[in-house]
Amino acid sequence: MGIKQSIIKRKLEKELEIKGGVVFIDELSCDGCGECVSICPHKAIIMRALSNEEVKKLPFKGRLKVLVKGNRKANINQELCTACGKCMRVCHEFSIHKQAK
Repeated sequence: MGIKQSIIKRKLEKELEIKGGVVFIDELSCDGCGECVSICPHKAIIMRALSNEEVKKLPFKGRLKVLVKGNRKANINQELCTACGKCMRVCHEFSIHKQAK
């Protein structure tokens, strides 16, 4: 495992230790794969289509992901989310984070 992967793994483990908290998605790094939607036991995550204006506002890397993976990003309904962290574990882009309330 490389240095970057080790740092990311430690950060994820630290975030998963937060009890409760709020889970959020970094839309810049989300590639719209949908793995988080399928794993969420509370159906708190949906895929949302981006408007052309939203795509234009993304940095180059974000626009490239939209071009390759499709014009959608994950979105969390905070009222349904229990911050269990299952979505964080399956996100291969490490786009899902948790912070204390």
